Amino acid sequence: MIFWILAAIALAIAAFITCLPLFRPITGWTPIALALVFALPTSALMLYPYIGTPAALDQVALVTQATNTNKSIDIDAMVAGLRAKLTQSPEHLEGWMLLSRTLKTLQRYPEALEALETARRIAPEDSLVAVELVEAHIFNSGQGRIDNEMIATLEQAVARDPSQQKGLWLLGIASFQSGNDAKAIEHWQTLLQQLEPGGTIAGSVQEQITQAQERLGIEPAVGADRDVLEPDVSADREGIKVHLSAGDELQANMPSNAVLFVIIRSAGPVAGPPLGVRRINNPTLPLELTISDQDSMMAQRKISSESELRIQARLSLSGAPKAQSGDWQSAPMMVPLKTTQTVQLVMDQRVD
Repeated sequence: MIFWILAAIALAIAAFITCLPLFRPITGWTPIALALVFALPTSALMLYPYIGTPAALDQVALVTQATNTNKSIDIDAMVAGLRAKLTQSPEHLEGWMLLSRTLKTLQRYPEALEALETARRIAPEDSLVAVELVEAHIFNSGQGRIDNEMIATLEQAVARDPSQQKGLWLLGIASFQSGNDAKAIEHWQTLLQQLEPGGTIAGSVQEQITQAQERLGIEPAVGADRDVLEPDVSADREGIKVHLSAGDELQANMPSNAVLFVIIRSAGPVAGPPLGVRRINNPTLPLELTISDQDSMMAQRKISSESELRIQARLSLSGAPKAQSGDWQSAPMMVPLKTTQTVQLVMDQRVD
């Protein structure tokens, strides 16, 4: 079950918030906004069985029977009224957003996309508009794929507004589609921190994280919830500083689109999943970072639970989390947890 269930469960609240600017002051927009606040949840609940599952991203079903809404609610007339108001106030951002959401709920995706493109013209830096536009493109394409241009738009939106939950969800889906489960987990864990712990939505996101971990061969945390992922302030203060650099051969031929992994394990024999992993796309070397419990993979095995750590860096040419021939890596370093010295990792070894 995917994140969009949040919209189905809380759509009345979301619609009210969206329409709130239309209620103050009382204007000609008010009747339309008020009607849609109550009409949207009705149609959304009818559409949710068709668009509220993970499979909907890969097989977007245009189910015509889902548009047979409650006969006592004339959605088409409301949409027409909203369009008419927008012709009088073409720069009214909230109106275009309300129109797009209504059309999206009715599965009139080309029209929803057109409304969102207008909204993007009005507010090109608005993160919510950008994310909604990407979602409309996904539905309108009928393919469910998130292409590179969409990913770039989502990344920019989330960079501007890290609390953009749908953006984080879609970035996770994009990573999953490209086979990058590690990156998907990263996005979904960030999202999970923003959700109510123990709730239906958090449970759904955690389920996707668990499935991705299983695909990577990582033992999922039993009963994991948002508490697992909340930053550990003490760990931040006591984190291990790491300096990463490239050997001469790698530095002279630094590949583009490479992914840097910093892998943290216990100091014993290498077995099972690591304690933690830090992933950095397109790194610029040298660089410094701090490893802490925020990089832990599982609640039961936090990085701070070990007195000594084995830390190694690897530059993946394919972006895959597992080492592959041609990748570059450093020699592993055994480091006391409480060290105050910066760990020096030089990637000068080629993976056979």
